[in-house]
Amino acid sequence: MNINNIHPSWKSFFDSQIELAYFDSLVSKIDNARSSTTVYPPEDMVFSAFKLTPLTEIKVVILGQDPYYNEGQAHGLAFSVQHGVALPPSLKNIFTELKNSVDNFQIPSHGCLESWAKQGVMLLNDVLTVEQGKPNSHKNWGWEIFTTNAISQINFSCQNVVFLLWGGNAKTKSKLIDKSKHLILESPHPSPLSAYRGFFGCNHFTKANNYLISHGMSPILWELK
Repeated sequence: MNINNIHPSWKSFFDSQIELAYFDSLVSKIDNARSSTTVYPPEDMVFSAFKLTPLTEIKVVILGQDPYYNEGQAHGLAFSVQHGVALPPSLKNIFTELKNSVDNFQIPSHGCLESWAKQGVMLLNDVLTVEQGKPNSHKNWGWEIFTTNAISQINFSCQNVVFLLWGGNAKTKSKLIDKSKHLILESPHPSPLSAYRGFFGCNHFTKANNYLISHGMSPILWELK
């Protein structure tokens, strides 16, 4: 895997993980998978979140599960898809909640969330790779250890981060987060199966910005051009 394009602020974290046995095993599994199957996202995009969002500038963390598994979708940012790709259902629901809760938000023609990442929104999946057409195919390969450690690093290194935990899987990470210096907002997952159980109307995007402003930080511009 290519870790040369991560932001320098993440280098010491990656150096610490590379030395651990689980990471060596994980890399071997993914290299073997790429030799015989199609794996998403492409190798140079696996760590996009760590390239676009410096550790020192994180304001919001949005946790996903694993990457989209169809061609051209996944590019290393949770919930985001590349330009020219149809919006997946969960992302449509995220945009619906934004339109209903954020003034002047217009549902965009694309689903690329890079502008969020560049503003300090860490779009982190729990598992960072997947086999084409097979959701959760790389579950329990070791990614969960990596992302747990990444969240712990954010918790330790940063102040006043808003963690948006959508769905049961994301909520399990709450125990890693110091509630005395960060804000945790929880809701059901935005997937069509659960969005109507409380994701719609959660108002997380406005609550996140209100928290950031109250701690002297600039809000996230959620609008996508």
